[in-house]
Amino acid sequence: MSELENKGVSEIKRLCGIYGISPIELSLYLQITWTRIYEILSGRRRITPDTDIRLCHFFNLAYGHFAKLQLEYDLQVSENELADSLEKLPTVDGTVKAL
Repeated sequence: MSELENKGVSEIKRLCGIYGISPIELSLYLQITWTRIYEILSGRRRITPDTDIRLCHFFNLAYGHFAKLQLEYDLQVSENELADSLEKLPTVDGTVKAL
């Protein structure tokens, strides 16, 4: 299975590249720790609503932009992790049996 891309992280990197902002500078602008940014950029930490609002405010984007990308990524990861289990679960298309 190929590695999934977290589009939220890619978007942060892209915007920082456009504006010539380093991760440390971004953390200073957002008034958060630099480790928080580095953990997000390295995939060890999720983009929380708090971080989303700070990023969206800074980059003049609608609140929720990064949170939506994070949720999309989380759903893809969960779907991949649950793939085998989901195949065994019933659906309501007539295959559900009484418990």
